[in-house]
Amino acid sequence: MKTTLKVVLAGFLFFAMAGNVSAQCNQYAKKNCMPELNPFTHNGQLNIQQMAPGDEAELDLTFYSGMSYKLLICAQEAIGKARFQVFDSKDKVVFDNKDHDFASSWEFEVASTQKMKVVVIIPPGGKAANELSKVGCAAVLVGFKQ
Repeated sequence: MKTTLKVVLAGFLFFAMAGNVSAQCNQYAKKNCMPELNPFTHNGQLNIQQMAPGDEAELDLTFYSGMSYKLLICAQEAIGKARFQVFDSKDKVVFDNKDHDFASSWEFEVASTQKMKVVVIIPPGGKAANELSKVGCAAVLVGFKQ
């Protein structure tokens, strides 16, 4: 009986801590990242992921014709500067911030409505190189103007 209670309690603590981490990432994105979208209007979606050096995450986004966009990748300093690539529907790279001094954002327009894949990579090394367990928040934010 005591073992079952310990397992249930451990599971509860895991989910409670995960919720707390998620809340911390939301706060980080709202306080530190969203202001960088100006003068663009945030699309209302918070795409946040806990990441560590060496991690990679993908996100599919739809962009509509006739609009200007700002794609912002914002990572906590502890995990270093994020690399990001944007692929069109044919998996052709249309933007790679590696070719732009690892810029944290990209402003663009699309000629026609299309889906694009955003790949965010936290390079191994950097400030967290000796701390393999170091994790931090990374956010992908989209702003638009008509």
